[in-house]
Amino acid sequence: MRLWAWGASDPGKKRERNEDSYLVDPETGVMAVADGMGGHQGGATASRMAVELLAKELAEARDDFEAAAQRQKTASVRTTEELPAIDDPFGDRGPTVPAFVDAAASGAAIESPGLAGARSDAERRGAPIVFSPALEVMRGIVRRASSAIYEASWVKPELRGMGTTLTAVLVHAGKAHLVHAGDSRCYMFRDGQLRQLTEDHSWIAEQLRSGTMSEAEAKASKFRHVITKSIGFERDTVADLKSVPVSPGDCFVLCSDGMSNYIEHGELERIIAMTWYRRLPQQLVALANDRGGDDNITVVVGLVANAPPA
Repeated sequence: MRLWAWGASDPGKKRERNEDSYLVDPETGVMAVADGMGGHQGGATASRMAVELLAKELAEARDDFEAAAQRQKTASVRTTEELPAIDDPFGDRGPTVPAFVDAAASGAAIESPGLAGARSDAERRGAPIVFSPALEVMRGIVRRASSAIYEASWVKPELRGMGTTLTAVLVHAGKAHLVHAGDSRCYMFRDGQLRQLTEDHSWIAEQLRSGTMSEAEAKASKFRHVITKSIGFERDTVADLKSVPVSPGDCFVLCSDGMSNYIEHGELERIIAMTWYRRLPQQLVALANDRGGDDNITVVVGLVANAPPA
């Protein structure tokens, strides 16, 4: 199987600059959308840094993700001089590290900070790779991107506080490996039905999930752009991780909230079913602009297809 992909991005009608970035690399099998935050220069810089690092490191790893994951694991182990413990509550036992679930096999999303801390400790102890090699590499790239953006924001005052959403999909070995932080989205269209694979990391989404706010209230809220997770705003980010099996004919749609704020799930499903995939990005961008275009708009569409004969 191989990936065919197309993308489009537009500043919208109300913004002077486009702080979104996107990635389309069919050779590697990766596509991504990043929506930058933190002022014009900061937001654009953060989103660009995220997709550039993702493109570079996945292209380098694509021939052997298992070897790349092992190199990443080895690099994460820090060797320091042993010092005597002071008031160590664990004694000689060391803290207990919980067992891990293979998210690539189960399709579970990982987002618990507590689990992240335990996982980092397990890495230092030489634990085996938790996820499939491809997803493990993507997890490491997201952490390195978050650290790089965070550090860059302290070098220049005009970049202070910058960050970005990141939603990326890698099609590899019969699966779509997904990393996600923020309120950009990833949908999968299969057999005429649309499924949203990501959950928005936003204050509004949390209120909707808890039942404390209605859909109508959410649309009118002035806090609908407040997100609760991003890349680069903090040094280390624990992104949601997921792997799903793919088949020829599956279509993926990635978008920033500049599109999803204007097009409901059912309408998007009908549009995808009635439109040539290569024309979808431009059509969805134009529709969002026709309905207001309050924000930057980015759409990436990918089709999983049988590879042509050599």
